[in-house]
Amino acid sequence: VPAPEQRPQKNVIAELRGANDNNVVMAGAHLDSVQAGPGINDNGSGSASLLEVAQNMSKNRPQNTVRLAWWGAEEAGLIGSREYVAGLSQEEKDRIALYLNFDMVASPNYIFMVYDGDESGFEAPVAVPDGSVAIEDLFESYFTKVGRPYDDAEFSGRSDYQAFILNGIPAGGLFTGAEDIKSA
Repeated sequence: VPAPEQRPQKNVIAELRGANDNNVVMAGAHLDSVQAGPGINDNGSGSASLLEVAQNMSKNRPQNTVRLAWWGAEEAGLIGSREYVAGLSQEEKDRIALYLNFDMVASPNYIFMVYDGDESGFEAPVAVPDGSVAIEDLFESYFTKVGRPYDDAEFSGRSDYQAFILNGIPAGGLFTGAEDIKSA
């Protein structure tokens, strides 16, 4: 195996302005993958999901502004999302109504998981901002409506939602599992 290479990492941000530019709904996925993995799940799946959202929304004029982010250097310590949020003024942070995280959303040994905003299944290592429960409830009501079993995903601090949570921005999203074998 060739030695690891150091390559520049960049964030890619796309925005579709809505009627209300002071209420930003943001979603993100990281572009990089671990050296030992093929990258299609972690995180080609999240990146591709955001591209699909962008294509489907391209001709719409949403009520709220929609901002999509493809993060660089997630696997190197959440650097892309952390630096992005750190570079925002407080006024810019206050405009972000919520952040949706899409990391590993197509695991081959999958389970539908929703980040646990109400901490009913997992206690988060940091305070989960108000509004995160509403995000969890929305995803769970969808899975219930279509008859799909789901479970809670832990806010473990291991993905790009962390920078948003630490800055009081409600967060949520989907996860399908990664390194653990699913039980019957």
